Amino acid sequence: MESLKSNKKSVLDNIVNLTSTGLTVLTLLLSASVMSPLDLGYGSFANFVVFLIYMSTVIWIISFVMYILIITIVFFWKKSSSIHQQLSYGTVSFFVGSFLTCALFMLAVAMRTGSGPVGFGLGLALALSHVIFIGGIAAAIFYDTKRLKILFAALAIIGCVVVSLILWYYLNDGYATKINAITPTERFPHNLTHDPSLNGNYSYGFLTYGSGMDNRIDYGLKASIITPTIDLSSIITLSTFNKQNFQFDESTLPLNGRIWYPANTSSGPYPIVLMVHGNHMSTGSSENGYEYLSTMLASQGFFTVSVDQNFLNLAPFYSSTEYGQMSKIKKYDVSFSRRPEFIARALILLETLKQLRLWNTQEKNQFYNQLDLSNIGLMGHSRGGETIVIAYVLNKLKFLPDYPGSISLSNYNFEIKALFSISGTDDGYTPLGYSLESHDVTMFGIHGIYDADLLSFSFQGKLKSLRFTSNSSIYNFKASLYVHQANHGQFNTKWGRYDLIPGVNQFINVRPLMKAEEQQHICKMYMAALMNIVLKNQTQYCILFEDYRSGLRYLPHTNYISTFQDSKEIIIADFENYDVTIGTIAGSKINAANLLLWGSVYVEVYRSAMLILQPMKDLIGKYAINLQNPVNGSSVRFMIGRTPEGLVDNLTVLLWYENETFDSHVVHVLPALSKHTYKLGSTEYVTAVQTVSFPLTSAFAGLEFVINETNAQFLIDNIVIAR
Repeated sequence: MESLKSNKKSVLDNIVNLTSTGLTVLTLLLSASVMSPLDLGYGSFANFVVFLIYMSTVIWIISFVMYILIITIVFFWKKSSSIHQQLSYGTVSFFVGSFLTCALFMLAVAMRTGSGPVGFGLGLALALSHVIFIGGIAAAIFYDTKRLKILFAALAIIGCVVVSLILWYYLNDGYATKINAITPTERFPHNLTHDPSLNGNYSYGFLTYGSGMDNRIDYGLKASIITPTIDLSSIITLSTFNKQNFQFDESTLPLNGRIWYPANTSSGPYPIVLMVHGNHMSTGSSENGYEYLSTMLASQGFFTVSVDQNFLNLAPFYSSTEYGQMSKIKKYDVSFSRRPEFIARALILLETLKQLRLWNTQEKNQFYNQLDLSNIGLMGHSRGGETIVIAYVLNKLKFLPDYPGSISLSNYNFEIKALFSISGTDDGYTPLGYSLESHDVTMFGIHGIYDADLLSFSFQGKLKSLRFTSNSSIYNFKASLYVHQANHGQFNTKWGRYDLIPGVNQFINVRPLMKAEEQQHICKMYMAALMNIVLKNQTQYCILFEDYRSGLRYLPHTNYISTFQDSKEIIIADFENYDVTIGTIAGSKINAANLLLWGSVYVEVYRSAMLILQPMKDLIGKYAINLQNPVNGSSVRFMIGRTPEGLVDNLTVLLWYENETFDSHVVHVLPALSKHTYKLGSTEYVTAVQTVSFPLTSAFAGLEFVINETNAQFLIDNIVIAR
């Protein structure tokens, strides 16, 4: 009888151990898989299977370590034999491994959002509830007493409910944030007569070009035009995964892309627009995500190319492109490990333009004499947004600035006239140690306030570094648009609502985002307007960049903040002087009265010093700029914004003329807009400046800002006269 009872007890122990172990593994794998930061790019089912294998290995390793620790503890502490009688060492190991894995996993993914401590707490709660869930089931099976069975069953149910709630919180879209769309109404501008993003009258065709040897069929067997490979081994080294996946290396990089072209050859040649994606998983097809822009531009008479650079992108397990022979100088500049990748991206764009120039001269090529190489525009998204600026600068050079001994640039010298950046990065490539400076080109940047990849409008740095020189007779401008409910990924149809890697993605609050179609429509409007202005001289669209309100009837309902500067303006004050009593224009004087705060402060996102104004309590604050010699112009423009501390939404601007008359205007200033990017994070405020403009009725002699509310705090920059 004793032997039978012992055998029965042993069988029951085995059932308990197997059940608890199996449920532990299953729960842990299911919990971790939905939080996985891994994206192998092979589709959701394949990713899940690979992840299960990967995580199972990790769990067994952790469990084995725990198993050894428990044996050691039992060996040195005989009293722990009671644990041995009830649960096997293996089950305890799984419990401990589960507890550690959940907490550390949540900590790892939450740290990317800046919410590490909260994520760790959430991970501990998940681990604890998971242990209660599995342990409750095991104990309910093991114990004979009915009360204990009920107690442990109740604990198991509670643990299950808590695990489910945590996973539901982790997997849901977040929560709605109340967003009030505010439109300033003073001096409402002229409106656009039609939506510039409407399809044109051109029928268009589509084809792909490539090396013909690529394992991707569009650039291999189905490539309509065969292009040569290029050797960039002196600059970069591809990751091992990308070499194996794409079956080529840095010495034989292909020139691949997708072309949408106007089909009517009698109406050519056509202006050229090249588009380039940014960094995403290399196993994806990021270049396919701009078809909505390409078809629109082709229908309007543009030759449009979306360039493939996926082989330069991040590989699974996060191995990326590294230095090639340029590693010789890495020891002198270790700060910017992404530098070679940006150079490679830019050179691929320029080499693509070389191919277009060649096609345009080949009588047997279908694009013979169809390409207007005197009118070229570039569009880039994310790292591509910075790449197009690098390409524009390198286009005029003969050697790479920081590595001329081994890298000479071909005879590019293309007529690149327009740069359109979508959520562009900044300072990925800083030759000679400082930000890249460009000259005499039209440049526009658009960015989403809910961008979870680039949390601030980084491309403002590139706009700040764009200079208009007096020796250029061509009209250029630089402008930006900050869109409240837009994110990083929805500008590319293949990237979507989540801006970060899987796992971390689930911490993003995506509920406030506008629909992808709305976000893409904004991009289409500005893309069409810019390329038509610069490459086709359709100047009627300039008012969209001067003031976004001119296109409100066609834009989605949300908040917009826009800036505008052009090459014809005369700068009155840019607040970059050390002497705060003088303006930028020679002979101007500055006077301030009753101001608690005034003077220049550096605003990092704009890479610019700005004027800050705040009046003293119960007094009317005044800040005036007086010119020695009056200046003629059509209007006065300046950028203005409120800080998060500024509660007052208006100030008065007096424009003084040479005949001692003046005009008075009230400026209504948008508040610092709020965002709640992460579910675990707090509400943040975006400080941004908006360009406003007022007409001049006579020669301008000066202006005065008047503030009569204590809780006012304004930022002002770039006071100019428009001509």
